[in-house]
Amino acid sequence: MIISRRPLLLGAAAAGLMASNALAQSAADFMGEWFGALDLGSQRLRLRLVVAAGPTSTLYSIDQGNSAIPVGTTTIEGDRLRLAIPVIGGSFDGRLSNGRIEGQFTQRGALPLVFTREQAAEQAPAREALTQAGLVALRTGCGAPAFAAAAANRNGRAVSFVDGVRAVGRTEAATTSDKWHLGSITKSMTATLVARAVEAGRVRWDDTVHGVLGAAIPDMRAEYRDVTFRHLLSHRAGLPANIEMGQMIGFPRESADSRADRIRYAQLGLQQQPAGAKEAHFEYSNTGYVIAGAMLEQRFGAPWETLIRDHVFTPLAMTNAGQGAPGTAGAYDQPVGHALGPTTVVNGQASASLVPFPPGGPISDNPAALGPAGRVHAPFEDVFKYLRAHCDQASPFLRRESWQALHTPPFGGPYAMGWAEREGMLWHNGSNTLFYAEVMFDRNRGIVAAAATNDGRVDAVGQPIGAALVGAAQAVA
Repeated sequence: MIISRRPLLLGAAAAGLMASNALAQSAADFMGEWFGALDLGSQRLRLRLVVAAGPTSTLYSIDQGNSAIPVGTTTIEGDRLRLAIPVIGGSFDGRLSNGRIEGQFTQRGALPLVFTREQAAEQAPAREALTQAGLVALRTGCGAPAFAAAAANRNGRAVSFVDGVRAVGRTEAATTSDKWHLGSITKSMTATLVARAVEAGRVRWDDTVHGVLGAAIPDMRAEYRDVTFRHLLSHRAGLPANIEMGQMIGFPRESADSRADRIRYAQLGLQQQPAGAKEAHFEYSNTGYVIAGAMLEQRFGAPWETLIRDHVFTPLAMTNAGQGAPGTAGAYDQPVGHALGPTTVVNGQASASLVPFPPGGPISDNPAALGPAGRVHAPFEDVFKYLRAHCDQASPFLRRESWQALHTPPFGGPYAMGWAEREGMLWHNGSNTLFYAEVMFDRNRGIVAAAATNDGRVDAVGQPIGAALVGAAQAVA
C-alpha cells in the first residue's frame, strides 16, 4: 500500500499548464474502454473499465471470471474521473493526462491504479524468491513490528523467515515457531468443519437456516428462511457484511460458552434488510459464518470452539491451534496485535503511533461470538498441516467429493467456501484489525505458503505481506 503525499507548491507557470490541461478535457475523452491492474502483492488483478454517456460506468475484474462490478456513481469534472463503487466498498479518483487516467483505488486501503486504452499483453513479472533480507525490507518498508513468512512443497522443501519484535517497546524477538492470529482464514476452517459434519451425517449442505434455527429465531426475515450452508459459506446468502457496530460492541470479547451469544448475534443478522438477492449477489459476510456456526452448534449440542478442535484440529494434529489473541497476559511469549493509537499534533504535524493490544486487555480480539468467522490463532507448523490437507485433498479426513465442494464456487464467481480462486491457487486473508495474515495453496505445484504480521493496518501491510507470501512460495517452487 502507499501513503498519499502532499503535492509540492507549484510555481505560476506549472499551475497554468495544469489548468489548461484540465480545460482541454471533456466528458467525451473518458468514454469507452480502459484497462489497468492492481498490484495486491499476492496477485496482479487486471481490470477493465467501460465508461458510457450519462456518465455511467462498469468495472470488470478480468482475473475473477471477468465479473462485472457495477459502479454506483460516475463523476467527470474537467480532467478528473471519480467512481463510487459501494457494492465492494471501493472508490477510484483519477486524472486524465496524455491518454492515461492516473489515480488511486481505495478499498479499505489505497493502491495506485493507472488506466490506459490498451490492454497489456504481457503477464505479470515473475516474483523473486523471498530471502531473509527481502523479508526485512518488506517489514521495515511499512513499519510493522514483525513479519513472518514460510512455504513448503510436497517434496519436503521448506523455507521459513521471521523478522522483528513481538511488541513495540519490547525486546522479545518474534520467532519461526510463534503463533499468529489468522482472522478470516478461520472461515475455511468452519467450512471444512461443515464438510466433516456432512460426511458424519449430522448436517446436509442444503439444510436451511429456518430448518435448523427456526425454533430459536422465529422472527427471522422471510428472505433468509431457505438460505443454506452453501449460501452462507460462499457469501451468497444476501446477508450484510456485519451487524451494526453499536450492536457488536455489546458482545463479550471472551466467553466460556458462546452459544447463547451466537444465537443472539444470528438473530440480529437475520433481522437485517438483505444486502442483495440470494445467490445472485456476493456480499462478504462475517454474519453468515456466525449463523453457520450457530447451526452446527444446534445440531451437535456443543460449542463451535469444541467442534473445530475435535473435528478439524485434532484429526490434523494441529496441537497448538487455539482461539482469541495468542499468548499469555503479561508474558509477551507470542506476537501481540497492534493498531494505530490516538492522533497527536507536534509542530503542526499530525501523527499516530502503533500501540500494542496484549492478551488480557479489554481489546485484544473480536467478540467471542465471531469465532466461526475469525478468531483462530496458530503457528505456521499447524497452519501448514491444515493447508497440506487441502492441497493434497487428504483422505480419509474428507472424501474427494467433499474437497471438491469446498474448493468449487457453488454459485459461480471466484469465491468457493472460505477460499478465493487466484491465478490457479486458492487463497484467503484475515485480520482482526490487530493482526493480518494471508495463506494459499497451489495444487498443481504442490505448494503451501503463509505470511503474517502483528500489525492491523491492512492499508499499510496488505501489499508487502502479499509479496512475502508469493515470494516464499517462489522460494520452494
